[in-house]
Amino acid sequence: MLPPPAGVLKLDQNEVPIPPPSHVVEAAAQALAVSNWYQPAALYDEVRGLYAEYAGVDPKYVWLFPGADDFFEPLLRTARAVAVPSPTYFLFEDQAQFHGASLVKTPLRGEEFRLDLAEFLDAARRADAVYLDNPNNPTGQLLLKPGEVEEVLALGKPTIIDEAYFEFSGATVANLVDSWPNLAVVRTMSKAFLLAGLRVTPVIAGRGWRIHYNTVRFRVSLPSLAAARAALYKRDYVAEVVRQIREGARYLREELSRLGVKTWPTYANFILARGPPGFAQALRKYGVWVRDEEARLGPGYVRITIGTEEVNAQLIRTIRTILALPTPF
Repeated sequence: MLPPPAGVLKLDQNEVPIPPPSHVVEAAAQALAVSNWYQPAALYDEVRGLYAEYAGVDPKYVWLFPGADDFFEPLLRTARAVAVPSPTYFLFEDQAQFHGASLVKTPLRGEEFRLDLAEFLDAARRADAVYLDNPNNPTGQLLLKPGEVEEVLALGKPTIIDEAYFEFSGATVANLVDSWPNLAVVRTMSKAFLLAGLRVTPVIAGRGWRIHYNTVRFRVSLPSLAAARAALYKRDYVAEVVRQIREGARYLREELSRLGVKTWPTYANFILARGPPGFAQALRKYGVWVRDEEARLGPGYVRITIGTEEVNAQLIRTIRTILALPTPF
């Protein structure tokens, strides 16, 4: 059995702790049996077409990558400065630092973590490119409306809108790619489609993005393409995953509030919470892994992946026990 380790509640990487349905697993297994062959272009294109139908866009705009970082890399190798909200997706920040791209940060303001559009536009004017995670990671908040995104696009900079949590938010600007060649919308099949370990990242990119077909079509593995194809052909399970996660978010927010832990509304499959200072480290001592956000947001902040009903209940029992101890931190 692969991670998480026995006895651990792994709630730190926004994986959905529900196994993929049997038809998806079987498709991947069948592909493994013929993995001595390269993935055919026809399969790559079929998955592009299926995802385009799902997203409501022309297939010519859809590309598949083995993770968003694979798409980010060419931009970050050439851009000197990228405008971003702060905080933002930590792996984008880490990748930018590795490639030497500076981040022009616009802080999220107030208790509701709002992004000031005028301030962000000013930052975008001073940058070579723009990255916006919408919903934002780690706050779970929607930062800009489609009309506001168009104001950013009007600056003419290469602009990435990261919609990794689209299924949970329902908010998208994918329909704008035909009008705005500088727009790229990053999605994922890791969350609601339950394919995190198979690494399938659809990118809906306008005509201004140069993507070499014969390079990218070999990057997503044969089993991953087969699983994605099966998932998109029979995707009714996604709605049930989203329903369970939204229900879990409501449960966690209600229960954590009773325990004196502040939480925020979420448009993703995680919640932002604020407990006592050292909250994440105290939880880890009891086998609960959450994302420690103290360095970016302040004492006690954590990002918690929403689990199944059983996992959520176990999390609440653990937190209740920790908070009841005389010196838990």
